[in-house]
Amino acid sequence: MCRGDHRTLTNRKEHRLNILIVESAAKTKTLSRYLGKDWKVMATGGHVQTLPFDRTQHGKDAKKAYWANRPGKLPSPPWVWTDRGEEAVQAILAEANEETTFWLATDPDREGEFIAWCLDRILRPHARAVHRVSFQEVTEEAVREALERPRPVDTKMVESALIRKLLDRLVGYRTSKLARGVIPGSASASMGRVQTPTLGFVVDRELEREAHVPIPYFEVRARAEEVDLQVRFHEPGDEEAWKNEAGRAVPTRTFDEGLARRAEDAIRQGGRVQVTEATRGSRTSAPRPPFSTDALLQAAGSRFGWSPKKTSALASMLYEAGHITYIRTDSNRLAASAIQAARKVVAETFGEEHLGRSGGTRTAPAGGGAVQDAHEAIRPTRFQEEDVPLKDADARKLYRLVRAHTLASQMAASRYDTVRIRAEAKDLDRPLTGSVSWRTFPGWEAAYAEFRAQPATSPPPAPLEVGAIWELEPESPESPNPELIEDETQPPPRYRRHTLIRTMKDAGIGRPSTYSKTVEKLEERAYVEIEDGALVPTERGRSVWLQVAPLYVRDDSGTELFSAAYTALMESRLDAVASGGSNGNGSEKATPENGGENGSAGEAVDPASMWESWRDEIRDLHEIARTRTKEGKATPRTRQQLQRLLENAPSEMERPPPPDSLSEQDARGWVERLRQAGVQPAPTETQMDYLRALMEELQLDPSEAAELVDLDDISRIRTSSQASSLIDDLRRLRDERRPPSRKQLALIERLRKDAGLTEAQTAELIDEPDLEGLTGGREGTASALIDRLLEVTGTSAAKGS
Repeated sequence: MCRGDHRTLTNRKEHRLNILIVESAAKTKTLSRYLGKDWKVMATGGHVQTLPFDRTQHGKDAKKAYWANRPGKLPSPPWVWTDRGEEAVQAILAEANEETTFWLATDPDREGEFIAWCLDRILRPHARAVHRVSFQEVTEEAVREALERPRPVDTKMVESALIRKLLDRLVGYRTSKLARGVIPGSASASMGRVQTPTLGFVVDRELEREAHVPIPYFEVRARAEEVDLQVRFHEPGDEEAWKNEAGRAVPTRTFDEGLARRAEDAIRQGGRVQVTEATRGSRTSAPRPPFSTDALLQAAGSRFGWSPKKTSALASMLYEAGHITYIRTDSNRLAASAIQAARKVVAETFGEEHLGRSGGTRTAPAGGGAVQDAHEAIRPTRFQEEDVPLKDADARKLYRLVRAHTLASQMAASRYDTVRIRAEAKDLDRPLTGSVSWRTFPGWEAAYAEFRAQPATSPPPAPLEVGAIWELEPESPESPNPELIEDETQPPPRYRRHTLIRTMKDAGIGRPSTYSKTVEKLEERAYVEIEDGALVPTERGRSVWLQVAPLYVRDDSGTELFSAAYTALMESRLDAVASGGSNGNGSEKATPENGGENGSAGEAVDPASMWESWRDEIRDLHEIARTRTKEGKATPRTRQQLQRLLENAPSEMERPPPPDSLSEQDARGWVERLRQAGVQPAPTETQMDYLRALMEELQLDPSEAAELVDLDDISRIRTSSQASSLIDDLRRLRDERRPPSRKQLALIERLRKDAGLTEAQTAELIDEPDLEGLTGGREGTASALIDRLLEVTGTSAAKGS
């Protein structure tokens, strides 16, 4: 238990009092307005208890990496006060008596549940009753509804939070100590379960930039009658076609400077172009789903240049004042009532024709779902409010963005007319190509008017027909027309704070409550520096990722403690614990590869078994790392990097001794030497296996797949970047062609019958002509249809994928 005694409650007039406890003091004023005189709202300031951390105060427990546990039970470590915890709890107890009822309204997430659990244990001996309540928005309606439906503390979420803390402690304590011994002069070096893989993204991107070999190119651009054109120098199959690092041909670029200059001269001398093809078409632009935490941080970062820390602070201000819903969420779902309110505002503001289909946004489950997806998306609490009465101009701007984005999610797609142009110029044997478009229906973009540049809404003055003659627009020394562009390819861009968070989300590491803090830690610990708004790894950061992290790899299975995949597996298993879900993988033995569960598919996750399997695996990896540190041999990761580079190294280039015989320092030296010489690494086995799996799924033969990256056969893939490019193309193709799963189809059929609908009526729910053309995946029409059917039937079910 915590050191320090609770204040004794004596000599006080006992009367019934309700104390609502929240985390943030900023909420207390807003909540106090909603409650009567028999209520008091108090704040803890965050966590009140934590694991021992100060040896002076907490003795030997402060040095422990983990605590033993009884079979079938999670460890029961001692809990100590946080810096502000004891003071906050004493203040709460000072207001209470034995007739007081405590209402634990900490945040509605895993960390909030853990705080509620701590408070429940501390306060229950001093209370008439203790209740757990939670609400997604700080509005009077939501608060009163929560108070009418109290519940016990969710033990599954608490167990998940506990295992997370224990894992973070074990990984951080063990690996940080070893890092301080490996990296000279780094007495304060630290590593973390999520922090270190995130650092790896930044360092690996910098290595890509350093290994980048610029490819020069020439382009010729011209502008006629308000239409931008480019010379098409080559076709993709031409032998002399210009290709980028991934081997993809770009027809409007050429290596031939003489060809480019002749094209520039011909266009300038001719002074006009003649249209030879004008292909009319149309396109639509669909709205994005409502904001999750990472999407909001990205949007504010890219549009306003705000750091995740600033955006999080402003969003907290809006949430605590009751203007938007809870801000830490992975969900892009909306409650049915929110959809109804948003659509009403859309119809009144922009007209009925701007409404999108009603099944376009998934609804939040009424009482279940995956833990990280159980909340709603971030949205306004009152859609009719166009702005909010706050003094902070940036907070108001963020509110307007959230409102616009949420309204847009309920609106129809915008529509554009397009014309693809092919033209010719006198004395030029290469065509010019370009396209024009103009918006014919604003759709969702009407809600975004404040945040988007307005597009053209009518065609250009030029006649868009074959045979038309277009005069070149006048040129000037500052704006030549035509213009010869001489440039070279650029290395991949460095991460910015918000793009790094997007990468974390895509990789499945971190959670909404930790995204921003993880990136901040990299800066605080001098692992990265900010240069022109971008993240650049320091030598200290490089050392942690390139010297220490590779030590934690198993030779037999290839398991890497600090790989994004391994960390993402931990996160998914923690989610399964929190939701009380099942493993669904049919594993029979508890291993880190399956998350530590035991039992057959469909059985519930066993938290103790999962903790024990992770604990044992991490201890084994740490012993492997210690042994490698003593021996000094090259790590498996470095050996693999070197081998992949040697596969593509020119035969005349000097070769190192066998990688297995090299020290880590020598092997990394050879990797650096080959990268600086412009050698690109060969694809990994994982990439090629994934490519073959995608091809089999799409029923493509090797030549058909290779055509997507302008190769004859996938056996011609020589570099990792080529493989990555083809994987991206095949994944996009799969998403376009992916049929619904049998599980989805079976669920649709069951729900259809429950609702008493014909197949035609069912298809009408999502504006589809029939059920034959449904697409699979989480964003497919089958998923949208299931959500609509769940609304119609008023039930809840898992959709499958």
